[in-house]
Amino acid sequence: MSPDPATVVVLGSINMDIVVTTPHIPRPGETVLASTARYLPGGKGANQAVAAAQLGGDVVFIGRTGDDDFGDRMRAGLHNAAVRVDHLRALPGEPSGVAFVAVDAHGENVIVVSPGANAQLTPTDLDAHEGVIAQAGIGVAQLETPLPTVARFAELCGAHRVPLILNAAPYQPLPDGLLACCTYLVLNREEVTALTGVPVTNRASARAALDATAGYGVPHVIVTLGGDGCVAHSDGRYLEAEPLPVTVVDSTGAGDTFVGALGAALARGDDLPAALRFATAAGALACCQVGAQQHGISRQDVEDLLRRHQSPAIP
Repeated sequence: MSPDPATVVVLGSINMDIVVTTPHIPRPGETVLASTARYLPGGKGANQAVAAAQLGGDVVFIGRTGDDDFGDRMRAGLHNAAVRVDHLRALPGEPSGVAFVAVDAHGENVIVVSPGANAQLTPTDLDAHEGVIAQAGIGVAQLETPLPTVARFAELCGAHRVPLILNAAPYQPLPDGLLACCTYLVLNREEVTALTGVPVTNRASARAALDATAGYGVPHVIVTLGGDGCVAHSDGRYLEAEPLPVTVVDSTGAGDTFVGALGAALARGDDLPAALRFATAAGALACCQVGAQQHGISRQDVEDLLRRHQSPAIP
């Protein structure tokens, strides 16, 4: 059985997001009253899987939930989004992961995560999933599951010549050899600053931070800049995807949508400049609704937005 270049295999976290809307983000010691509270499926891995599937990818999700109501609801949510869940396991006696999200009037957010069953996904567990990894067109991982497990996933992708997108979020020091297994590394301002020590506030400083990643051996490094689009260094050149004007309601899932869209675009054969344009537009559309998986964004929606604004990726 030969690899399917259109298949996106996502290793990652799956959480129930408890999202509250507040007039402002509470300061330490402060209590604020929320106007709404919602229970929405989330987790960086699941968010990225849903985004990739909605945007045309054939997606397989590898992860763990608890054997509880949240786990059942999250599995159903992935299935309804056309994500394959035959590699998602429910662990008896473990709680599902939960994220507590506060969103202010400007769409900014703070997030606290209790990993639950996500923390029980071990490197040896991946042996049971090696077959589907070997058949993938591209792999996607983040850092909300145990780091040794992410490293093992990267090793398996490398062993089977599967390109890997690593979204190094939430950032933590990375083990030797992990970055060398990556084809694409996606970081936001804070994450690239933590990795390189170069503060990033704009595109010029993002380029300086990208220069500082040259010794890590990653062919394509991408820095997302929120409302300023993204900057990448690829094969000795810089690429920039311009931001697109949208009304921000909730930025919670924008970064995950970007990563999922990038995976879907690369899996179907887009070159990196086109994939960056597509991912930037998808991330912008994700800011227009509340919740990390509630967007219902289609490939046509993204292409329509790009067509209206003719957003180029500038070398």
